[in-house]
Amino acid sequence: LPAILVPYPHAWKYQKVNADYLSDLGAAIQIQDEDLAEKLLPTIQSLLRDPNQMRSMKEAALKIAKPTAAQCIAEEIEQLASLREGLDG
Repeated sequence: LPAILVPYPHAWKYQKVNADYLSDLGAAIQIQDEDLAEKLLPTIQSLLRDPNQMRSMKEAALKIAKPTAAQCIAEEIEQLASLREGLDG
């Protein structure tokens, strides 16, 4: 889905880094916290009026999607745990 991201200004830099990454790829629109009151509604309205932009954002997000990421992480953890068991055993 198209996303509007507002990185929390008091968090460490990774929210901003992630928002920059997604917006640079066209998968999201980024609004700074201090601009939220002014820009959120017009941004939403603009997206709703422009199905081509929403489709483009969706396609950009799908290009970088990792739908099996959770499973891959779980498998990696299982492998590491079995290696650890072999070292302890």
